[in-house]
Amino acid sequence: MGLRRIEEKLTREAEMKRKGAEMALKSLKIMSKKVKELHSDLQELENKYNTSIKKNPELAQRVMRLREELGLPRAIGIYDVGKKPGFFKRLKGQDEYHNYLALRILEIGKELRSRTGGLLSVSELAIKLNDESKGITTSIGDITTSLDLLVVNKMIHGIRQIAGMKVVEFIDPNIGDDQKVILELAARFQGQIGLTAIVKETSWTIERVNQVLAKLIGQKIAIKSETLDGVVISFPAM
Repeated sequence: MGLRRIEEKLTREAEMKRKGAEMALKSLKIMSKKVKELHSDLQELENKYNTSIKKNPELAQRVMRLREELGLPRAIGIYDVGKKPGFFKRLKGQDEYHNYLALRILEIGKELRSRTGGLLSVSELAIKLNDESKGITTSIGDITTSLDLLVVNKMIHGIRQIAGMKVVEFIDPNIGDDQKVILELAARFQGQIGLTAIVKETSWTIERVNQVLAKLIGQKIAIKSETLDGVVISFPAM
């Protein structure tokens, strides 16, 4: 192949690359426009059916899932990633943030119920919410406000203080005095404690410990595991 033909070949390849980049850029612009239109349509829908969405948890959760698919924060009404409703929006009564945060908390409780027995520490809840928040920092204060809304409206059983740890009770766990003692130990030991340590800390007989643990395990609050170091009891909620 002569020098001229090599130059022509390189020129053609460069032109093809340039056109390819232009086509890709054009496609990206079209996609970006479509995404913006979808955001706009969703915003219009949320504004139009705001009251209906607020009163229907199932509908609200579907909207939140759609927001997630579109790359938006799950909190309905928020379109600027990393921002929550401003002060003036709160004054005008447009702050739905805590209402929808409460709905998401309920959804998490439902998702984890089979693993935690309906219990979840506030700190674990905060970690989960912030992991999925797409730039919005969900503070403990915001979570507490939303939990208070759920308690007042009797949508969760309550919030229990266990050895200095706040634990959300999504359902009535029906916890007796002996179970409370074990849960307080679990909180002190960061959610995992050996069977021998429970016996030592409580001074109970092994039979009594096993009876209490059997109930907690049956309620999905505790998990029993055999390890090289002996029997270990884990508490996923903590």
